[in-house]
Amino acid sequence: MAKEKVLAFIIILSCIIPPGIGFGNKAIQTKQRIIVIDPGHGGTQNGIVSSSGINEKTITLQLAEKIAQQLENRYNVLLTRTQNITISARERIFLANKNKADLFISIHLHQTNKYSAFFYYFDPPESYKHPPHIKDNKWKSHPLLHQAESKKAITSFCSIFSANKNAIRFFSTGAPILLLEGATMPAILIEPLSVLTLPQHPDEIENILTEYAALISKSIDLYFKKNNPKP
Repeated sequence: MAKEKVLAFIIILSCIIPPGIGFGNKAIQTKQRIIVIDPGHGGTQNGIVSSSGINEKTITLQLAEKIAQQLENRYNVLLTRTQNITISARERIFLANKNKADLFISIHLHQTNKYSAFFYYFDPPESYKHPPHIKDNKWKSHPLLHQAESKKAITSFCSIFSANKNAIRFFSTGAPILLLEGATMPAILIEPLSVLTLPQHPDEIENILTEYAALISKSIDLYFKKNNPKP
């Protein structure tokens, strides 16, 4: 009778855990590199919305899923969200920290009318580099410990993109990005394409995202090959 009650409790518990969140509560056991891909926005956070109604949150999730598919045979890949749900910045980084990820990539879009790509690493203003003595300092300054590796990751991205996308302007820089605060691994935020330059037809969007997923996957491979080889 006791076993039946325990079983019933487990079934009820599994039903009330929100979809897309429960996987973050279990640490990964693997010998493969662990990569956490963060599809920007989600839920009530639409991100940029084009005049034709294309939501950034939708495109980032589609792109993240394609990247994961291209990486899954050689890395252990986690997505911070797999559905259209709202997740805080801290929850995204917490998932990566808890699973001891080797790389964190937050994916967003920009809204310039020109074909451009932006790559960011964490670089706070001077006031953050010597922060006042408050309880939250460690969380905000963690990414500085991995800043050099984050820059190397961006260098790999720029190398792959410039070799395959000659018509695109590339920008890489540091910024006090909230989404990268607290990261205990190399962490970057990328805006590989503009929501304003996406075509209307779903099939055309699909082709573009497949192409960009391949470029991002190659960039990740190059980073680990050149700068952080597997022991």
